[in-house]
Amino acid sequence: MLNCAASAARARVLARSSRIPAVSSLASVRAVQQRRAGSLSQRPDSKHVSFPGAVKSAFSHDMKFELPSTYTALSTYRVVDQNGVVVDESFQPDLSDEEVVKLYTDMLTISIMDLIMFDAQRQGRISFYMVSAGEEAVCVGSASALAKEDVIFCQYREQGVLKQRGYELSEFMNQLFANQKDKGQGRNMPVHYGSRELNVVSVL
Repeated sequence: MLNCAASAARARVLARSSRIPAVSSLASVRAVQQRRAGSLSQRPDSKHVSFPGAVKSAFSHDMKFELPSTYTALSTYRVVDQNGVVVDESFQPDLSDEEVVKLYTDMLTISIMDLIMFDAQRQGRISFYMVSAGEEAVCVGSASALAKEDVIFCQYREQGVLKQRGYELSEFMNQLFANQKDKGQGRNMPVHYGSRELNVVSVL
């Protein structure tokens, strides 16, 4: 009973700070905790892509051309499932182990930077920030398939493109904080990265 009362008290504090309805029972506390739990991550053993705003795109391991009008949502191709099991046996890897590790490291680096800089923005250290959660692989992977001479016009959430091309963490920080080393000389909003050397055009 004491734990129930303590949980209800914590929920009331949460209600005042985050505008969720106040609750008075342990069952209600658990319901609130479940609702507050993030649904951004892919559920284990999902049969389709699942994230806020997405239509239910079923996973497929058969690479082929499709006619969009015949589906509510086109399927999402993948080579391995969430457990790392290869589901498309016909796929032949065309990258070295070193290249794979670099792609993974680039994606992980962006994910970690996003967590830190999102907190920094909420703390008022920078005025604006947009995370690329869930889009790291799309950006890093597509950039890796292009030549350095290919010009890329980036949009928000595409930090992975720059990281894959060699943009340094110090360059991200210089741009975000608009310090004296920022190549844009502080003229752009945070997250409006760009690099003439890497052929990446800033967000306009």
